Amino acid sequence: MIFDQLSNLPLYLRTHPQFAAAGAFLRSGDLDGLAVGRHEIGDDGAFALVSEYQTRPLAEGFIECHRRYLDIQLITRGAERVGICPRSTGHERPYDTERDFLVLEGDCDFLTLRPGAFMIFFPDDGHMPNLRLGEGAEAVKKIVLKIPAAPETSSDVK
Repeated sequence: MIFDQLSNLPLYLRTHPQFAAAGAFLRSGDLDGLAVGRHEIGDDGAFALVSEYQTRPLAEGFIECHRRYLDIQLITRGAERVGICPRSTGHERPYDTERDFLVLEGDCDFLTLRPGAFMIFFPDDGHMPNLRLGEGAEAVKKIVLKIPAAPETSSDVK
């Protein structure tokens, strides 16, 4: 997992073959003005999902990870708490192949994601996004870039 400021994103662009296209997408214009929905990135299967939602209480959260995609997550509006843990420390539920979705049960540490920062989750990084910072829900606009995982980024990419 990587957690840093968007101003430092160029430091990470060489760590994966498709991060350059993701970086170009993120520099291409007004991120907060992107329409909610799916946006294609380049020709190699990468895409961005733009969503708007209300943060939820911890009791409604769950830990997830993916096998086929890396996530680059950033917020353009609002803030949220994100749980993080290694996949190896959680108990796995059945993997949903169609949705590339694995739910884990276990404990997390927490970080706060605000505008100007980003998180990169590799296939072995459990993450619990969309959580409230305090008692009340907060409106968030978020971009999740889904980047096809290179075989060397996970021990079980199939």
